[in-house]
Amino acid sequence: MNVRLQTGFTLVELLIAVVIFSLLITLSIPSYTNLVNSSKRDAEVNDLLAFMVMARHESIMSGEIVTLCPLNTKKECGRDWNQELHLFKDPENNRALSNDRQVIRTLPATSTGERVVRSLSRSYFQYRPNGMILSDLGNITWCPENKDPKAAGHIIVSRGGRVRLATDQDGDQIPNRANGKNVDC
Repeated sequence: MNVRLQTGFTLVELLIAVVIFSLLITLSIPSYTNLVNSSKRDAEVNDLLAFMVMARHESIMSGEIVTLCPLNTKKECGRDWNQELHLFKDPENNRALSNDRQVIRTLPATSTGERVVRSLSRSYFQYRPNGMILSDLGNITWCPENKDPKAAGHIIVSRGGRVRLATDQDGDQIPNRANGKNVDC
């Protein structure tokens, strides 16, 4: 007699597997979303940090004033920091690009989130040939699209022209400005 056994999964076993799989997916989505958001922030903030460091370096190496800003349609420093940023030699301190040979580097427009610049009265940064900041002190905040300050990145520019990434000093997971107050988006 030839007996043939059928093997397979019962309906109950399949339902249990689907429920477990669904729970795992549901629990992992927020972690994945946080990972993606922090990667976006890190990319934007690191690009800005490198851009600022390059501006200071170029001013020292060239012995000229270097300006960093977004340009408007007249090729003068504008106020929309979400546009392409330009780093250029500015020996006459015009805060305007008179020819393309002055350009040292450009940084593409932000692809995610928003850049917010705060300084005392200007919306550009300039470096002196000694590496010190020529324009106002200031900071640049990158805010995510959802405006969550816990996911923001904040760069502080010192009078000496050095830049640093703000950290959370009070344990609330929000970066602190140079004055100790939380970054807001």
